[in-house]
Amino acid sequence: MVNNLSRYILNEKYRAIGTCFFMFSILFALWITRIPEIKTRLMLTEGQLGTALFFFPLGAITSMLVSNNLIRKLGEGRSTVLALLSFGFAMILPISAQSYAMLCFYLFIPGLCMGWVDISINAVANTLEKIDDVKIMSTSHGFFSLGGIAGGVIGGLLAESQVNGLAQFGFGSFMMVLTVLLVISPAIRKVHDSSNSEHDVIFALPGRPLLGLAVIAFCCMMAEGAITDWSTVYLSINLGSSAVLAGFGFAAFSAMMTLGRFNGDLLILRFGHTLVLRTGLVISMAGLLLLFIPKVITVIIGFGLAGLGYSAVVPIVFSQASKKQSVSPALGLASVATLGYSGFLMGPVLIGWLAEVIGLGLSFSVILGLTILAFVLTLTEKSN
Repeated sequence: MVNNLSRYILNEKYRAIGTCFFMFSILFALWITRIPEIKTRLMLTEGQLGTALFFFPLGAITSMLVSNNLIRKLGEGRSTVLALLSFGFAMILPISAQSYAMLCFYLFIPGLCMGWVDISINAVANTLEKIDDVKIMSTSHGFFSLGGIAGGVIGGLLAESQVNGLAQFGFGSFMMVLTVLLVISPAIRKVHDSSNSEHDVIFALPGRPLLGLAVIAFCCMMAEGAITDWSTVYLSINLGSSAVLAGFGFAAFSAMMTLGRFNGDLLILRFGHTLVLRTGLVISMAGLLLLFIPKVITVIIGFGLAGLGYSAVVPIVFSQASKKQSVSPALGLASVATLGYSGFLMGPVLIGWLAEVIGLGLSFSVILGLTILAFVLTLTEKSN
């Protein structure tokens, strides 16, 4: 792991990509730690909050549908720079909402930017893998998880200290802009895959050869999205924890996911991708079961185990999708990623709606069911 990270960090372009994932994640995590505050200030029920959160994925999915041509026109690197700048400014909006309707609209705008960022940063990482003949996707996603740790801890401490949310995001946006202009843009703005044709779709719908992998990605990324948005709410409001401990729940999830991703390549080389994937899903199931024990420390441990288990899913599934013989590597990766990200964005909405009916704690049983489905699909999915 150390040698791999050293090679990655010492390369200016790879380091810039890791910074993209890190900054994107830390700003998103800062928002997550403020969700309970928004819920309380606007006096929202779980169902109302879930509906409001729906506007985030609605914006992201809308962006995903129209951003492909924009990325082609700008190039992967320049698109990433502009998308991150837009996201940095847009994330100031939700924390400033003064009404329910305003919150919904203010979540749609950064959702648009988030979808653009998601596509752009994965496209530029994929382009560098192709141009340099290297594997950096898993490590890049590790930096996304690392940003979640930092954002969860910092956001929890700031919320506990009652730091003004608008000031927090104003500073966060300033740091995003500064980092993009000084670190990211000089290194990657010229990155462009000139071999892309109109038939090389970055994000597409999966066909039959990819359907199993796509559903696995959808199930597990939906669980990841649900835990991302609802872990702090569950710990702080349902279990009565402090804001700091609520932030630690998401931080534990991100920390264990980071550990798994930074070691994933080595484990796959030693044990094979199938065993690592199945073992990871079993660990996630064990972690999810702990969520039904209403004790703060137990639930935090459960979130941590879930993060460790899910850490293997995206790198392995993306890698296997790119190796399917019946489709091109680019199309395979793009198709599975599209459905996976859809699950990540829709997970929080589903949990919010279910929490209104059966309670937030029991709604996590749906995530457990999806994880079991993903495990069953690994038993039928053929290895390459």
